[in-house]
Amino acid sequence: MALDIRPWRPGEETEILKLFQASFGRPMAEDFWRWRYLDHPAGDPLVILAWDGDRLAAHYAASHAPLQIDGESVPAALSMTTMTDPDYRGQGLMEKTGSALYDVMAASGIKAVWGFPNVFSNVTFQRKLGWTSVGDIANLSLTLDDRPAPETTDVVEVPEIDGRFGQLAARVAASVQVCGARGEAILRWRVDRNPVNRYTRLILPDGEEIAAYAILKSYGDDAFDLVDFCADGADAARGMILAVVGVARAHGRTRVNAWCLNRDANRLVLERAGFVAGGPVTYFGAREFGDPGRDLTDPRLWRLSMLDSDLY
Repeated sequence: MALDIRPWRPGEETEILKLFQASFGRPMAEDFWRWRYLDHPAGDPLVILAWDGDRLAAHYAASHAPLQIDGESVPAALSMTTMTDPDYRGQGLMEKTGSALYDVMAASGIKAVWGFPNVFSNVTFQRKLGWTSVGDIANLSLTLDDRPAPETTDVVEVPEIDGRFGQLAARVAASVQVCGARGEAILRWRVDRNPVNRYTRLILPDGEEIAAYAILKSYGDDAFDLVDFCADGADAARGMILAVVGVARAHGRTRVNAWCLNRDANRLVLERAGFVAGGPVTYFGAREFGDPGRDLTDPRLWRLSMLDSDLY
């Protein structure tokens, strides 16, 4: 079947939202689509569509997601919503739209695409789109008990992201080989301007700077997701985790969830606080375009948090 496979044009988001409803059985708000794909501070939209006349058959998009590699910013993108109209499935459209998008990204200087395929797309990403599985991410969970948490009076909640968040992230990224960029503009876009999720922002002040921050999001009525966590040193990390536990208890939560890979220095801090690895497990993979400066398929190099995913 000859389809017109090409980049998104303004006004076509209406058909994209219809396709999302047909593919997943639930709506996507237009303001969320625009925020995720059109408003990222790192660049223009990365969206490829497959058209059969005036009918949208398939959609593959990525969201800009620059990486910090050895402290230097490298253009990269997060693979996002892949969807095919039920009437057009089985025709390889995920592979065709993905390949077309990768050509666009490589030509624009983007060095890699990375992300978290679901159970339905993981095999296709590896067999058809050239991805390599980097590893599986276990959910870390802390079940809260009735013991009082130690006092952590120095940690305070702030209403929005400010420049200190990005400055701390830059200091920490200098000692991390590969991680998602956390500049002020990106964090403001991701956290403060998110049209769907609401977050709690905690900081540990250190003079004019901050020594640690944590970003929390409610998960149901009984849990918090620790979606992002950054600390300059083990003492600051331990103090912030104790504060997170205190905030969770104060809000009547019984559990805190987080992501942290095995080789991340913060993993021991979390385990010492009582976090235990379990399900659900999330697939994590990547594909390089050219040389990004590090082997992105080596899980030992990465630092990840839930905020790197589009689901949190």
